[in-house]
Amino acid sequence: MAKFSRSDLIEFDVAHPDDYNSVLEFVLNHYYRDEPMNSSYIYDRNPAEDDVEFSVSFMFQGMAIKAVDRSKGNHLIGISIANPIYPGYVDDLLEAAERAKTRKWKDSLKLLAHLQQSVNILDRFKVAKCYDIEILAVDPEYRGHSIGATLFERQFERGRHLGFPLASADCSSYYSARIAERVGMTCVGKLAYADYRDEHGVQLFQPCAPHLEIQTFAKKL
Repeated sequence: MAKFSRSDLIEFDVAHPDDYNSVLEFVLNHYYRDEPMNSSYIYDRNPAEDDVEFSVSFMFQGMAIKAVDRSKGNHLIGISIANPIYPGYVDDLLEAAERAKTRKWKDSLKLLAHLQQSVNILDRFKVAKCYDIEILAVDPEYRGHSIGATLFERQFERGRHLGFPLASADCSSYYSARIAERVGMTCVGKLAYADYRDEHGVQLFQPCAPHLEIQTFAKKL
């Protein structure tokens, strides 16, 4: 584990377009490698190119927060990326699934659409849009220092700044769900991986314990 004793050595800021390459490399190394949906997809354990492109693209809309270690020349050690949920979002997910370049991204989009339909977060909270925190990743050597929790909190601030009344997160990992609870988010929906199957009855995502379910969390901003 990285050793540092002063919190001011870690700096949090909005990621900018010139951070794209470093953010892309970071999520490939420290998010997709550990993320249960990605690593447990039965047909392909590698990140889908169109999934990565979609997720990282939202940093160009100012919806990504980075954590850097200033003692190491602003070395990137954490990232969180959000995207907007809006009326018609489920339909757009399903349409994107039909255009997906990879089978993995198509199946992932269908699962995300199923989650959105189940939770129906805009109607539930009577809001017109929601700031959905999609990616949370911290360099393993820096875990255990509340960097993930701080990234969540900075995303809440960013969501408020961008005019969103609500934040949400579909936590596919047991550990990210625990962080969401720590920062005051409320669980509003759950889906066990074993209960989600395709039209042929196949369980597409089969992660190991403790990652048994996807939990959707929300917090008013």
